[in-house]
Amino acid sequence: MQAPKAKHRLQGKRSTRKNTDHRVQTLWLRLDWPLLPGCISTAYSRCGQPRCGCKAKPPKLHGPYYRWTGLVAGKPTTITLSATEARECRRRIQRFRRLQQKLRDWIAQGLRWAPWNQRQV
Repeated sequence: MQAPKAKHRLQGKRSTRKNTDHRVQTLWLRLDWPLLPGCISTAYSRCGQPRCGCKAKPPKLHGPYYRWTGLVAGKPTTITLSATEARECRRRIQRFRRLQQKLRDWIAQGLRWAPWNQRQV
């Protein structure tokens, strides 16, 4: 089951000051929902059957098994996923990481434009 894809726009304005050369900026942020923090990993394993191909030389391991790892209610959690679920989780994680990067960029810009950097010497 796949959640519907929605696009949201948020508008924000940055105030101007008479002693700076910065103008009012309108910020349009397009967010693709839903977002998902965490990461996806894959694993291959051996079973306990003595005559299984995973015990051969070279072994033919079972898998891949896909796992999502992240924090749920502040606790590290790992969930086993199907291949389809893993693909969707990867898309959501990429969206989340793009948003994180954009926020880091805006914070760095805000620090460059901080009031203490606008002092006249």
